[in-house]
Amino acid sequence: MSLTDILQDLQSIDQEWDDKAHQYQAVSAQLGDQSPLEERRRSHQALADELATTRQALRDGELEFTSFQQRARETEEALYSGRVSSPKELEGLHQDLASLRRRASSLEDTVLEAMARVDELSEAAERDAAELRAFEEGWTRERGMLVASYRELRARLRVLQEERARLRERLDPAVLRLYDELRAKKGGQALSPLRDRVCQTCRVTQPSSKAQVIQSGNQVVTCEGCGRILYQG
Repeated sequence: MSLTDILQDLQSIDQEWDDKAHQYQAVSAQLGDQSPLEERRRSHQALADELATTRQALRDGELEFTSFQQRARETEEALYSGRVSSPKELEGLHQDLASLRRRASSLEDTVLEAMARVDELSEAAERDAAELRAFEEGWTRERGMLVASYRELRARLRVLQEERARLRERLDPAVLRLYDELRAKKGGQALSPLRDRVCQTCRVTQPSSKAQVIQSGNQVVTCEGCGRILYQG
């Protein structure tokens, strides 16, 4: 295997490493982010809490309505029982009865509204519970796929790391320094193919003397345009 063959293999491995490492970080971040599930559960809990509060308000309203109805019946009974003869007291009972009936009527409207709201919230909560179950099932499936992808990527990165170390051991330190510098400066592409004396990255034509040396593949020759290491491609 020639020098440029080794460098091509190293660049290919490094590029795959960059890609797989990016995917690995993205998958790791997804696995660590529970916020979508937590937010969905909080949303459902808020609906359940609203339903519970509305039901309690309905019960309270029903009790108060029943109480005012009872008081109205007692007042009406006292008014027409004949036990009260004083005109002033009778007038007071009439006023009390009218007030109690108005309050009972108002409470009845409130209770009816609360009943309708309870029915509405009950249906919404039931639908939302089913949607939450479906969301959780989908979340679990997605987690499973992400875990599988995470493990696969981690295993591949370990293989790439070993292959990368093996190739780097075969290269002269000076060549490695140049390769690493170019990789850092050139967006991960330290090498460029040469065809018909033309660098296929920057399109600069190379001297014939360079092209002949490049064909052997055993020396590091850099492009006069972009500075990348050239190989016959």
